[in-house]
Amino acid sequence: MSTTLEPEGTYEGVPMYHYDNTAGGAVLSHHERWDAIAATHSGFRSSVSHGYWVVTDGTAVQESLQDWRTFSNTSVTALDPEPKFLWIPEMLDPPLHTQWRRLLGREFSPKSVAAREPEIRRIAVELIDGLKDQGGADVLDRFARRFPTVIFLRLMGLPEEDLDMFLEWVHNLLHLSYEEDPDRSRQLAAITGASAYFAEQIALRREKPRDDLLSHAMTWEINGELISDRDLHAFCVLMFQAGLDTVPISVGWALYHFATHPDQRRAILADSSLIPTSVEEILRVYSFVIPARKATKDVEVGGCPVKAGEMVMLPLVVTNRDPARYENPLEVDLTRATSNHIAFGSGPHRCLGSHLARLELNIAIEEWHKRIPDYRIAAGQELEQTGNMYGIKSLRLEW
Repeated sequence: MSTTLEPEGTYEGVPMYHYDNTAGGAVLSHHERWDAIAATHSGFRSSVSHGYWVVTDGTAVQESLQDWRTFSNTSVTALDPEPKFLWIPEMLDPPLHTQWRRLLGREFSPKSVAAREPEIRRIAVELIDGLKDQGGADVLDRFARRFPTVIFLRLMGLPEEDLDMFLEWVHNLLHLSYEEDPDRSRQLAAITGASAYFAEQIALRREKPRDDLLSHAMTWEINGELISDRDLHAFCVLMFQAGLDTVPISVGWALYHFATHPDQRRAILADSSLIPTSVEEILRVYSFVIPARKATKDVEVGGCPVKAGEMVMLPLVVTNRDPARYENPLEVDLTRATSNHIAFGSGPHRCLGSHLARLELNIAIEEWHKRIPDYRIAAGQELEQTGNMYGIKSLRLEW
């Protein structure tokens, strides 16, 4: 993927490009392209599929995410303004969204998350110990994707032998390009499969509740009524996407970064207190979530004349790599005093699981470097990243 973009013309007076965010590319190509676009435009029109707006002004992106009345979460995918599925609570707006957040907040509070640290650390240690004597591996398949997935399965009380099936569903839900899945049929099939799976799990909990998040959710009430099975399905589908995709991508970028920046790797080995800052900086510099919102009214944002009902893409990367916001914004700075990044989003839909994600990332980096401190990217591989959610496809390391 080239970092340059050739205009097709204009649309409502705004530059129009055939910008397909779902297409893959060379490692970091998406980030570099966003940097180039943001340096010249505050917004543009993409001609892909039905067309949608893209905001590339960092401040406007954050302000739009905070303005849920204008930019609704009823659709969160730019290619799909009328989704056939519902993710709860992500695709809800306040006040209903607020009620769900309040209920979930107890499960993902800093105190609740901290109580899980010993188990999370044991999972990381077991996986890394299984690799350290092998001299090398595809660390995404063997560690980054499995580590948070096992945590999710235990949190939800699901069989760990279903791990590979979950990973395949997540891939089809979040990582297929527009060319691979133009009618979103594979995405819908994955959602349908996951929903059927969770329907069975919900039925099992109805008969015999357990001490897990799914059983707890069955006792929750919204507006004085127990949550329906339909909404529980939608909740479970969102939970497994959030739990199985974002942390693996972050771990992958962390290992890639320290493999390509040995001086910084030596710095965290010498002083582990630098690891929390490194986590925040890697989340910021390698931002990979590209949310979208549906306009509820006519509005101008980033110079784009958006009409009610149109989709607006709001890439977090342009805010987190904004030179007006950060000094040396493209560099991971282990001494940066404050970050205030929006890698977890901004506004009422900011990631509810951020405390858990941070803990998982800190533990992954700590335990990896205790056991495998010296490693490098294996020769002979062309590193690529996915579109839509910017994760590395495959990363073979040697040690």
